[in-house]
Amino acid sequence: MAQVSYVCPSLRQKTNAFRGGLAGRWEKDAQHGCTYCEINAGFITTVAEEEATGLPMHAMLTPAAVHTLYGEGKRLPDGVRYLLNTESSFPHTDRFGTRHPAAVLRWDDRVWLIEFVQMLILISAHLGKPADVIVIHPGKAHNMTFSAIARAMWYIRNAYADACGTVPAVLIQNGYPSLIQSGDDIREFWQTIQTQAPECCDTCGVLFDPMALQSAAHHANVSLSTYLSALPANALKGFFMRPDGGDKKGDDAIPWDSIFRAIRMLPHDAIVIPDIRRPDEIKEILARCRMGCTPVETVEEADQPTIS
Repeated sequence: MAQVSYVCPSLRQKTNAFRGGLAGRWEKDAQHGCTYCEINAGFITTVAEEEATGLPMHAMLTPAAVHTLYGEGKRLPDGVRYLLNTESSFPHTDRFGTRHPAAVLRWDDRVWLIEFVQMLILISAHLGKPADVIVIHPGKAHNMTFSAIARAMWYIRNAYADACGTVPAVLIQNGYPSLIQSGDDIREFWQTIQTQAPECCDTCGVLFDPMALQSAAHHANVSLSTYLSALPANALKGFFMRPDGGDKKGDDAIPWDSIFRAIRMLPHDAIVIPDIRRPDEIKEILARCRMGCTPVETVEEADQPTIS
């Protein structure tokens, strides 16, 4: 049975430019019993961050910006572990009502990619230790290919490891709309990684978002079960989840029981990030995730899980 580790999620604040350091986050998150805490490693995405750093919207962080946004470094408690969640690349509206387009993620641009990794290394150096997990997002850049994203994941993993001394798991989160949004997309992307970067398959993979897959299926007028049946179990290294109370029914309802059963049957360990919208939801959503991922009893299960 897979070992499931939990991540205490971070909420982005539109009006507060201070993202916070690792020590302070760990002290607050430890009460929830999570293995990791999530650190926002996105670009400049709010007016408050623009004003605090002097950088434009969607700019990568400079050393001065990292110091401003993450505060002074502190001595880290023993056992601190964290996840860097990078730019999600979705359009957003700022606190003044101005609509901003999504940041362009240029995974096929080597100069841009080097700058991107250097920013992550800079953040980790400031925080005081390397990240265990790095989450990236596909974006919707024109003419981007799965091959380019797979090569970028390989580069991020190796360049970060060379600089920080720790090989991170690099996970890509499916999204809607994005280049990786359907069940077939996830399967084809995983096949690309297996072909082009097989040495990364033990740690790299997909952070699966069932809600995003549900949205993609709805807009494509395809049954959710069709998308779910295409998912390759070996690719699913993490889950971004907001399970409901089981009261939603119908063909488009997310089959949470099946998803939790598949997690318990995975041939590898996985992380779970609760999808929260408000700070007061953390305890409840974490409890739902833990309840679903904990087997009621020990049973003989198939070698490969199926979600349907």
